Amino acid sequence: MSNEKLKQIRQEKELEYGSFDANMNYIGKAWSALLGLETDIPGHMVANMYVAAKLIRTNQKFKQDTYDDAANYLYQAELMQKVDQARDDYYAEKILEEQMTPKPDVLTPEQLGAENAAAVGNANHKINYPKDEPDEQ
Repeated sequence: MSNEKLKQIRQEKELEYGSFDANMNYIGKAWSALLGLETDIPGHMVANMYVAAKLIRTNQKFKQDTYDDAANYLYQAELMQKVDQARDDYYAEKILEEQMTPKPDVLTPEQLGAENAAAVGNANHKINYPKDEPDEQ
């Protein structure tokens, strides 16, 4: 089947059922809860499981729709996994950058010396509160 025909099928299905990605993610959450898993089954894996189900159906009588559905599920799974991987790579890179960025040293009072430590300590604790009583004149 042509890519255009598969694209048309995907568009029709989306109008009928809503967002493919969102539905696969919801199904993954539901299946995970039913199976008592600690983490959700990713949406792309749900789509891959549907591909497997469609392939099992091919053991019976030939039906073009089964192959079309399998092709679309596989295509959508590929797109979803690429997006998930790109997001994971992005966050992994950000975490690595954060870990590799030198942090400014925080000096202890001992490192500052007694004279400077007292001044820093007093400066850090100086808070200007509004006066409860008027100034005496």
